[in-house]
Amino acid sequence: MQVMIETESLTKIYYADGREIHAVDDLYLKVFEGEIFGYLGPNGSGKTTTILMLLGLIQPTSGDGWVGGYNIIRESRKIRGIAGYIPERYSFYYNLSAYRNLEYFAKLNHLSGNEIKERIERSIEIVGLNDWINTPVGAFSRGMKQRLALANILIRNPKIIFLDEPTVGLDPKSKADFRELIKRLNREFNLTIFLSSHMLHEVKELCHRIGFLNKGKLIAVDTVESFMGKMGYKIILEVTDLDDKLIDALNEIGDISKIKIDDGRLIIYSGRDIRLEISRKVAEMNRYILTLTLEPPTLEEIFFNIYGE
Repeated sequence: MQVMIETESLTKIYYADGREIHAVDDLYLKVFEGEIFGYLGPNGSGKTTTILMLLGLIQPTSGDGWVGGYNIIRESRKIRGIAGYIPERYSFYYNLSAYRNLEYFAKLNHLSGNEIKERIERSIEIVGLNDWINTPVGAFSRGMKQRLALANILIRNPKIIFLDEPTVGLDPKSKADFRELIKRLNREFNLTIFLSSHMLHEVKELCHRIGFLNKGKLIAVDTVESFMGKMGYKIILEVTDLDDKLIDALNEIGDISKIKIDDGRLIIYSGRDIRLEISRKVAEMNRYILTLTLEPPTLEEIFFNIYGE
């Protein structure tokens, strides 16, 4: 597959109060054409700084990178010609209609005449705002503004889209709708999408691969399925007379990596499905099983159990 985003030892250092702050530290990364890549990490981990360097909006301290084959230092204008970016905070002219806002930004991007009209109507249709095209943006919900921001970058027919915390502040319905829209753009137009987020559960069903960033360091990159495979099985057990003796007995079963108590239930992490062994052990201890279920681990559990922070 063609590499659409690549970095080599990309580093950004800021200086404050005589200290070096490594916002992004020695980043090596590849994102492939047609991929939805989730770039995950807590607030302040360097996600936005990475995006701004990739777009050529800030200069790296050292290292290098390429987007769509263009160098981020020497060819940043060409990158911005093929890439769209929706920051966490953006602005429109609220007294103007959706159409007039898009028309204004299209002209800033040197489009003209019938080309503007055709591209606006096409972009508005893709994001599902046809019925609101002549409505002032001030009347839009946050979710509608987010879709309008997406329409704005679709006008330029980008090959790559950078999304920085795209669902922050959206209600659950708007979040779900926006995720489905991202899937559609990727599926129907083969757009490469680089999605930055601090909410692990948001990207589980969306991204082909995810990378974990912490304190400027990329500590792991893999598919969701592979991360979940490393975690193994998560078994929920509710029993009568839960105590330390039962937990000690369960720990005698092989392949258990961790047992924790959560609201009177036992959460058991194991490398295999050990529900039969658990049932036998509970019976030996003269206890009764109330519930015994197998659940997939969440990305949060995977992150904290594998990487410790």
